[in-house]
Amino acid sequence: MNVKEYLSRYHNTELKISRLQVEVEEYIRLANSIPGINFDQIRVDGTKSLEAPFEKWIRKALDNENLIVDLKRRLPIIKGEIMSVVDELEDTELRKVLIYRYIDWLSWNEIAVKMFVSISTLKRWHIKALSLLKI
Repeated sequence: MNVKEYLSRYHNTELKISRLQVEVEEYIRLANSIPGINFDQIRVDGTKSLEAPFEKWIRKALDNENLIVDLKRRLPIIKGEIMSVVDELEDTELRKVLIYRYIDWLSWNEIAVKMFVSISTLKRWHIKALSLLKI
């Protein structure tokens, strides 16, 4: 894992949580819908499933909700790990750049406005900060 991947873990975990929440909503919608009869399928005689048609969607929704709870519990731990690595930098400007970029997930323009410097200076500081980090 390189430095950028390490620092991006917080944001990537937040994205994963939001994607899982969207999936849970879709599974709940599918569980509440009534499936129609499909006459296009070839009829095969065999044992019928005793499972209700909505049961698999509820199971998937519960699995995703458990995963969301686990990820939300780990999110502050990931943030703390990243912050402790970033806090080892002596230069406060370099720390601010990394925090704005990887914790707050701001664009270069937004960071430039907040820090009152040019984007080229920010990118130079960013490269310097990444080279100084030890993970």
